Amino acid sequence: MSLAIVGAGLSGLAAAYALRDTDLPVTFFEKSRGVAGRAATRGRGDVRYDHGANHFKTKSDRFESLVRDDLPTDDLEKIRGDVWTFEEDGDIQEGDPEKNAEAKWTYRDGVSRLGKHLAEAAGADVRTETRVTLLSREDGAGNAWTLTDAEGREHGPFEAVLLTPPAPQTADLLKASRLGDDVLQEHLTGALAPVPYRTQLTLVLAYRRRVERPDGCYGLLNTDGAHEIAWLSFEEEKPGHVPAPGSDDTAPESVLVAQMGPDWSRPRFRSEREALVPEVTALVGGLLGQDLARPRWADKQGWRYALPEEAADADALADGAEAGLFFAGDALAGQGRVGAAVESGLDAGARLREAL
Repeated sequence: MSLAIVGAGLSGLAAAYALRDTDLPVTFFEKSRGVAGRAATRGRGDVRYDHGANHFKTKSDRFESLVRDDLPTDDLEKIRGDVWTFEEDGDIQEGDPEKNAEAKWTYRDGVSRLGKHLAEAAGADVRTETRVTLLSREDGAGNAWTLTDAEGREHGPFEAVLLTPPAPQTADLLKASRLGDDVLQEHLTGALAPVPYRTQLTLVLAYRRRVERPDGCYGLLNTDGAHEIAWLSFEEEKPGHVPAPGSDDTAPESVLVAQMGPDWSRPRFRSEREALVPEVTALVGGLLGQDLARPRWADKQGWRYALPEEAADADALADGAEAGLFFAGDALAGQGRVGAAVESGLDAGARLREAL
């Protein structure tokens, strides 16, 4: 028996982690160059910045135990500062005291380290830069799945396949595949295709000077969905992410992560970074009441499927198990949260353990 996992985001990695003590060989197929999906971190010199999920909270006992007890903690860091809020008018207010009392976590080299820890602990074979375009099951071959990638290479056979990409991408993959059961194919696709996602552009802005913000503020959250900026945070509030002033004359003192709202992001999604920076620096500067027109450097990331706005039909997706098809990811949770993705993967691992 063997298992293929399409997508090496947190849900797929957590599923493999849940199966680490079995004899089931697990192979990942990941279209990008690394693991952890939207729990993403980039580096520039000695600077690290989280440009997808900006931090995570351990709200459930299971996730808390995984992060604090089971995985390495020598690089785990609690974020200083609170999340403040603002609405359409840009008036910044102190955030919810109860939410701010909850610990916010990252790692010294970024939130993507969580995925790397899971991958190392699972010990699975991760094949990066491999985009799966077709699943096929031969008639009379039982649950013997073959995966075909964008280069035309075939992989398999596998006893089971766990699909973890965002719901629209998984639906498109199922539509293009040969499941050997038209009714099941339509049934599973129909459970995924309607799930809407928020599109989001992230702009990262670095400044040689410290950008002022309210005392004790780590991030700013738009609470009414009516501002062009959905989230703004300061990476220097995270230990290890931005070198201390004076350690490097060329290093920035402030690195801002601006995650833009969906209405602003959608029409600009394919725009070049240089075209977006003047508009974003004006919006960020207006929110903070400062001239931020000349960042030292800037970066851009587009997330077409950033956050699901509804949950997929989990009961309908469970009907794929008999054919060896399983599902995990934020679409099953109905929310784009690190903890929710990990929990979905752990649940999928339990289902796979029972089935296989």
